[in-house]
Amino acid sequence: MAKRIQSMLDMHLNNLIMKKKLFLLYFCCVMLPLVVTDTVIVGIIVKNEYDTKQERMKNDISSVEYTLNTAAEEAVSLSKNIYFNKYINNFLNTEFESPLDYYNQYQDLLRDSLFDSSLGTSNAIITMYADNLTLVNGGKFWKINSIENQEWYGEFMDSGQEMQIYFYYDDYRTTELTPLRKASFVRRLDRYKRDPYEKLLKIDLDYAGINQNLVMANYENDIYVCNRDRIVFSNKGNTSQQQNYERMGGIYQKRGAYMEKTGFYGQELEIYVIPQNSNFFKIILHYLPQIFLLIFINILMPYIFMQTLGRTFVDRLGILSRTFNYRNQGKLEEIKEIQGTDEIASLMRNYNIMAKETNHLIETVYKSRLKQQEMNIARQKAELLALHGQINPHFLFNILENIRMRSVLKHENETAEMIEKLSIMERQYVEWGTDMLTIREESRFVEAYLNLQKYRFGNRLSYSIDIEEACFEYRIPKLSLVTFAENSCVHGIEDKAAKCWIFVKVYKNRDKLFMEIEDTGSGMSETYLCYLREKMENANIEMLKEKGRVGVVNACLRLKMLTEGNVRFTLESEVGVGTIVTISAPVKYFEEGTKC
Repeated sequence: MAKRIQSMLDMHLNNLIMKKKLFLLYFCCVMLPLVVTDTVIVGIIVKNEYDTKQERMKNDISSVEYTLNTAAEEAVSLSKNIYFNKYINNFLNTEFESPLDYYNQYQDLLRDSLFDSSLGTSNAIITMYADNLTLVNGGKFWKINSIENQEWYGEFMDSGQEMQIYFYYDDYRTTELTPLRKASFVRRLDRYKRDPYEKLLKIDLDYAGINQNLVMANYENDIYVCNRDRIVFSNKGNTSQQQNYERMGGIYQKRGAYMEKTGFYGQELEIYVIPQNSNFFKIILHYLPQIFLLIFINILMPYIFMQTLGRTFVDRLGILSRTFNYRNQGKLEEIKEIQGTDEIASLMRNYNIMAKETNHLIETVYKSRLKQQEMNIARQKAELLALHGQINPHFLFNILENIRMRSVLKHENETAEMIEKLSIMERQYVEWGTDMLTIREESRFVEAYLNLQKYRFGNRLSYSIDIEEACFEYRIPKLSLVTFAENSCVHGIEDKAAKCWIFVKVYKNRDKLFMEIEDTGSGMSETYLCYLREKMENANIEMLKEKGRVGVVNACLRLKMLTEGNVRFTLESEVGVGTIVTISAPVKYFEEGTKC
């Protein structure tokens, strides 16, 4: 297997020109190793930069988590103060006699309790809810039925959690005039299990403050904090509190962000860090001078040296190759200037010696060979003239014999018409100034010949000549169609007593000319059919020297000469049914200007 591969490789390399071999040597032994090595180095640098970038993005995420947890812890701490404030708990459990009673006790709560200290100084908005129907909605205390239709309330009650954070767009306008984005910490006020009312605390975090902290952190990358595909916080300034939440969409997939998920008081947050630009191009730009220096040292310098070295023998080999291919009137051209003393220079000098000797041999042998070729051409022309002359008596004998037999048998003077047609054919036979006729002219001879045969056979013979109009001006060797029509009469109809037909058809299909001669005569046996096929396909001058009928061989040979052997003969026959001969060849051989 190894030897086979080596052999195939050697064969392929031997087919390459020297310049390509040198380039292949330079590419495989210099360029490719350097490219692979430099690629690995650049890959390591890029990988380190990528890892550093990933680490920075992880740190960004940790910083964002810290900012969010700080805001949330403040709300949790505030909720603990309220959770353990018994005055607030008692106030929510009190059944007030009237709104005025509610107002008076609310003022007492503000004066006598630690209410304000429980609420602290945060910017968070605190709202407490209870299912105490005697409460008056407003300020920090609301009836719980005012929020029963809100989505966050339903989710919190279904969750069974004690505390949870919700991100939602508050368009119920229960406490504000315009809808706002909310990040609310919700907690059950159920410290005292025997309380008659269900109580709930909602602390709205400082949404704008959290966003401002993310913007002021001056992160290098874009930060998106998402909950359920909604962008709840971002440092991009696209988090207007009055607008509903935007969707993350395909930003992560399109821009290749780094993402981590984190739990945040009952909610799952996805924190995306999206690089603003590619570090790879920054690295390339940063190391661009060093890269150019490496390219010059590792690639350009070896290339320049290889080009200089290559010229010392590639150019001289090119001169030698062009000299071998150059032919100056049958002589080899000598190399005038030979430089150097290496193997190529020695090869050039040996070539000059060979060229001198070869030119001397050409001088002595060329004239004798030229004379021999002229003799061969003359012999071929003589054989062709013999071929032309051989066909004349063949047809003339058959036609005269037919007329003679008819005259003897019937004692009629009708031969005048037949002699007229015979004169037409005889005139064509004896005029061999050219061997080419148009199909229109050839069809006239076919019709004249078949008329003569019909004179002989009477009602036993009918014929049809069908030639496409587009084929009339194509030129074919003289007597091509007549020969096959004559063969159908002599071998197909003479021995058959029943009525017979001869069909002559010429047509063009795409770029080929087709000539068909069909008869409904006696047909021929399979043995003779194979014999005749072999003679038609392999027709040559030697066959014409044999005794017997040579008309078909003659016609086939001339068609082969005209078409340079690109003619096909198809012969089909069945005893008692008939015979069909199909001749096909490219149309270009029959167009005007073609010579046999």
